[in-house]
Amino acid sequence: MSNASALAKANIMQRLSAVSALSPKPSAGSHQAWQSPSHEVCLTRFKQQLTNAHAEVISIPNVEQLTGSLIELAELHQWQSAMLGTGGDWHQLFTQALTSRLKLSVFEQNFEQYKSDLFNNTSVSLTGCDAGIADTGTLVLKPSAEEPRSLSLLAPCHVAVINASQIVDNFALLMAQQQWHQGLPSNVVLISGPSKTADIQQTLAYGAHGPSELIVIVIEGE
Repeated sequence: MSNASALAKANIMQRLSAVSALSPKPSAGSHQAWQSPSHEVCLTRFKQQLTNAHAEVISIPNVEQLTGSLIELAELHQWQSAMLGTGGDWHQLFTQALTSRLKLSVFEQNFEQYKSDLFNNTSVSLTGCDAGIADTGTLVLKPSAEEPRSLSLLAPCHVAVINASQIVDNFALLMAQQQWHQGLPSNVVLISGPSKTADIQQTLAYGAHGPSELIVIVIEGE
């Protein structure tokens, strides 16, 4: 090895050592997941975290208000078309609310046949949720044949409906309650606000990799 090569290697190793010295040291204690003292606090944090992430959160007292809320949203946002799955907890209510007000499509075949519509001809997609995580304001979706994953990822606006009873304090509690240690779900989508990215100057842009708008309807009463 030449003197120049040896010097270059020494300089590189010196810089790596300096960076290593500045790296954070491992914590001596274990991480304590956020826990709420009451379900009301849990629900408040869930909504606030979503709002902080630029999602729109709408709370309604009961399921009877869902149809009216969807109609109001369709008029306010001037949606021209919507897409939903073939089933799910809210499929019937979605259909009743929107069929006569906009072009409604059902995702019932393979992705290739709906890809163009989802990217170019759909104003909004609608899904239910499997759970919500209050700590981070995260929606948990478990895609299925009835509600494919693409419904929540491709349209410019995603509307998700969740019962307040589905919201838990933290991710660890969700995994424990659903017994993920006995068998992991085959597919899970975690959504914490609309799609966003940033350039080198940290300027945020929404919608680059998914919906630019996320609207979460929380049904607080059962």
